[in-house]
Amino acid sequence: MNAAQARRAPAGRPGVPRRRAALWLLAAVVLLPLAATLYIGLVQHRGGRPAYGELVQPQRPVPPLSLRTLDGKAFDLRSLNGYWLMLVAAPASCDAACQKLLFDMRQFYLAAGNDQYRVARVWLVTDGAPLNPGVLAPAAGTVILRADPSQLRAWLPLNPGEALQGPMWLVDPLGNLMLRFPARFDPVRALGVFGKLLYNTQSWKARKLQPLPLAPQAPGASPSGVQPGQRS
Repeated sequence: MNAAQARRAPAGRPGVPRRRAALWLLAAVVLLPLAATLYIGLVQHRGGRPAYGELVQPQRPVPPLSLRTLDGKAFDLRSLNGYWLMLVAAPASCDAACQKLLFDMRQFYLAAGNDQYRVARVWLVTDGAPLNPGVLAPAAGTVILRADPSQLRAWLPLNPGEALQGPMWLVDPLGNLMLRFPARFDPVRALGVFGKLLYNTQSWKARKLQPLPLAPQAPGASPSGVQPGQRS
């Protein structure tokens, strides 16, 4: 081997670290603008607080929860990365307060307008009882999953003695739990924050979104949860 061939000969696989570095750089280029938008829009607002709600710090990635669809199939919530997730937790009986949460989520979804495809509503059912059939119509379009309440308490930020039902949480498109609206939250103020988040992240769109595992609809219900001919 002459000197020129020796200079051209690879030592091991030098291209592998370079390719790996390039992938990390690409990921940073794609994800950092979104993270920066969220930071500027929320963390820097009013000395580190959002206009309404509580910022989850540090952010909590969605863990491997033991979730199941209503027909008993295992479901990984992390498969919905790319969506803005609105999460509520409540028993299957879904009392008046639970129904109001589902209604508020539906209104948030409708207010998203052209960005509705970026938003998913999730109801985490905290027991194994039969689902209240009266909520199928207002919950139309909502992802309904049965969850282990002990796992939810370990992941979702709750005040001492606070029940799972009541707050609403937001998970960002990167799969991080980032914002919490308290029990009996003001839907107008919460919608203002959520609308700002959607607006500030319009330039970031997932290349592919997982289809939502929607629950069976009540007869005559529309995917948005609005009955045909009903005003939202």
